[in-house]
Amino acid sequence: MQPVFGNSGLDQAEAEEDGTALLGYSPQDRSPREEAERRALAQKIGSDWNRISSRIAELFAAGVPENDPRTQQVVDEHYRWLQHFWTPDRDSYLRLAQMYVNQPKFRKRIERRKPNGMAAYLRDAMTAYAWARLR
Repeated sequence: MQPVFGNSGLDQAEAEEDGTALLGYSPQDRSPREEAERRALAQKIGSDWNRISSRIAELFAAGVPENDPRTQQVVDEHYRWLQHFWTPDRDSYLRLAQMYVNQPKFRKRIERRKPNGMAAYLRDAMTAYAWARLR
């Protein structure tokens, strides 16, 4: 799968403001067809993230444990979603999980329009996933 950079369907102005925008090549470096394909894939990636984060928020709000199979299934989707950008191993996935909580800009993005505490829940679910499934 080819890495994708650019607007992933999230609010680009907000992403640029808080420094979480994904940067890529400028549109003039692509043919119109390549740009259309990139936009379609970026839209799908954004939609996938919105679906994944909404599902995590639902599980968190319902009190489903981080290591519950339902939660771990959604975390597996998150892990596969990340492969649009890179393929984390256990250590890098654990670091990303910590970053989601420790870096205010990421915590803000994760918890924007979602319950407070969701970043810590996602971190704990990612940690359980990493130790169970990754090397």
